[in-house]
This record gives sequence, structure tokens and C-alpha cells, in this order.
Amino acid sequence: MSPSKNPWLKLLSVFLVISAVCLILARAQEPGEKKPSGVYGFYLDNDLFAGTDRGYTNGLKFVWVSPGLNGRPADFRLPGWLDFLSRKLCLARAPGSRRFVSAFLGQNIFTPNDIERFDLIVWDRPYAGIAYAGLGFHRIGRFSMETVELDIGVIGPLSLAGDIQKIHHKFFGFAPPNGWAHQLKNEPVLGIAYDHKWKPWQGEKLGGFGSDLVLHGGGELSNAITRANTGVEMRIGWNVPNDFGTSRIQPGSDSSSLVEEKDGRLSGQGRFSLQAFFALEGHAALRDIFLDGNSFRKSHRVDKNPFTADIVLGLAFRSKRFKLSYGFVYQTKQFKTQTRNPVFGSWQIALGLFD
Repeated sequence: MSPSKNPWLKLLSVFLVISAVCLILARAQEPGEKKPSGVYGFYLDNDLFAGTDRGYTNGLKFVWVSPGLNGRPADFRLPGWLDFLSRKLCLARAPGSRRFVSAFLGQNIFTPNDIERFDLIVWDRPYAGIAYAGLGFHRIGRFSMETVELDIGVIGPLSLAGDIQKIHHKFFGFAPPNGWAHQLKNEPVLGIAYDHKWKPWQGEKLGGFGSDLVLHGGGELSNAITRANTGVEMRIGWNVPNDFGTSRIQPGSDSSSLVEEKDGRLSGQGRFSLQAFFALEGHAALRDIFLDGNSFRKSHRVDKNPFTADIVLGLAFRSKRFKLSYGFVYQTKQFKTQTRNPVFGSWQIALGLFD
């Protein structure tokens, strides 16, 4: 069938074109004597890849991760204030640990099930969007990784979530989202997140075939979301990389799959890798503005479920400086009156570049 009759094919085609361009750049760029400028990542979460259009319906995130900051000063240098924060914010001081800094920009969009209705659907989740930016500070040891993240953003019409979704739906031929007049009000967001990952087990490699287990725990504190998180990820495949898993869009761990032991993705010597991954994650939320409504103004809200879980199943591929991954995410119900479990697809592209 044609893309016009299957609009999701358009979105998938656009993403695959972007992936192909990144792969070509990764293969064409010879490092030589050039200095690494960092790893650049692009994330796309969308429920369209799971055949739905509801709930957490779209997420975009652009990430830059610095080269390791423990090398020679001439290799890569940060502004003084940023280098100071990277030294002080992370608590871990394991011998041989390496520092990294990341910067990111993103937007998330949330809608009720029936987006064609103009009226307020009181039993379903609010229309909401957030646009945000921030910095991440990372310390990586042989078997552990620590991240502290500082975020700033805005929720409401200023996030442009409604405008973006209307343009997106018109371009791809989807049903128009008609209820954005009922979205959450404008509200600034400030937050901090912490995440600690560690590897309690790494299987013996048979040739290039191997496996590992990555655990993590942490949380986030802000006027948007305040919750604790914990999870586990199992990976199995060919040349499983020495990083800390394959992440989707979520605070505190956005860069975990972009940096790895010996910076293989920056040197251009990263080996071909293909692995399957399975992740299970739990959340305990005290506040979620996307369900609880605005902090200081009256707005639409629903009764959230404070304890939720996510199941992720996916594949990850890497070739030298390029990485591509896809995960299918299944979530337990987020609020009391939710009729169906949320599902969505999560893509990630990462590319190491040189100056």
C-alpha cells in the first residue's frame, strides 16, 4: 500500500533516511589527526510505531556528549565553570573513573485517547507538552556510571507542543488533534535528576558472542515530576559494547548508551555490534504534572497511579562511530480511569564526530 494510505510509513522513512545519512557520515569521516568533538544523539519516541495515537504520543531529544575529560588538556577543554560543575556534582570517585558532560534539548507531547473531540474529556489525561533543555554530568568507572542532570523547561502553550502536533498530523495525513484548547497552562520547570548504573554481571564471551546485566536506580525532583526509579536491563548478542545499556528518553540516563569504555565510538575503532536487549523498570511517583495538572493554577487533572512499570524489548546495532537502536515499550496504566495500556516505539541514533 502507498505511504499516503499508511502514513506511519512516511515517518519511518524519514527516520531511516536520517539514519542512512548518519551511517554514511560515520563511514566517510576519517579521524586522522583530528580531535573528537563528541557524540551526537537523536532520540525519537512515538506511539505510531506501536500502532496507536494516545497518551505519551511523541518525544524528541537531541543530545551532545563530550569526549572524556580526563585526558590531556589539549585534547578537549570545557569552559571553566562547566568543568568545575563536572568535577563537583558527581559523587563517585572510583579509581580510574572518567568524566563526561552532555547537553540536551527536547520536547514531549501527551494527549488523551480521542484527539478528534473538541470538548474536555474529564476522565482522560490532559493535553500537555513540555519543551526543555539541560546539562548532564557523568562519571564512568569500570562497572558503574553516575549521572547528575540539571533541567530547565516550560509546560503549556509556550512549549509549542500543540502547534507541533497539528503540523505533524497535517503533514502525515493523520486525524487532527482538536482538544488543545484544554491543555495545561504555562508553567516554568526546574529540576534535578540522579541516576546510578552498575554491572553486577558480565558473561564470558564465546568468540564475539556475549551478554551482560545492567542495574540502575535514582530519581528526579522538580515541579513537573518527582519520583524514584529503578530498573534492570539484560543484553545478549555479538560484541556487546562496554557501555551501560540502551536508553530511551528519560531524565538521568539519556547519555548512558552514548559513552563507552576507551571511547571506541570517538576513535572510529568501535567494533561491529548487534544485540537484543530486555529491560524492566519501576517508578514510584509523588508528583506528575502531566496527570496531576498545574502546580499553582486550576487545570484538568486525573487520579494517577503512583506505582507504574515499563517493559522494553529491542535491538541495537553499532558500526564504528554509528549506533542505531529500537525498543518497543509497554507500560502499566498511568492513571485510574485509563482504559488501555500505553505502548510506543523508541528509536535512537548516535554518531561520534571530529572537529
